[in-house]
Amino acid sequence: MIATSLESKLKAVYEHGRMDFLADAPCDPRTALFVYSDLCDEDKKRIVESYANGWHNESLMQSLPEGTPA
Repeated sequence: MIATSLESKLKAVYEHGRMDFLADAPCDPRTALFVYSDLCDEDKKRIVESYANGWHNESLMQSLPEGTPA
């Protein structure tokens, strides 16, 4: 089954942001818009925010001292 709901897209983009951080890629939320270019402006804004949240949240998790509960 192909996930097409906006919620599914937001989850995928969030994970993309996390993986980009782990791959030492710069935080560029506009990369997700290449895939989801057909969305309305409000949904595009949410996509960009989701990517940025994934990238920034992963950077925060990686900066925690070893053994710190998340």
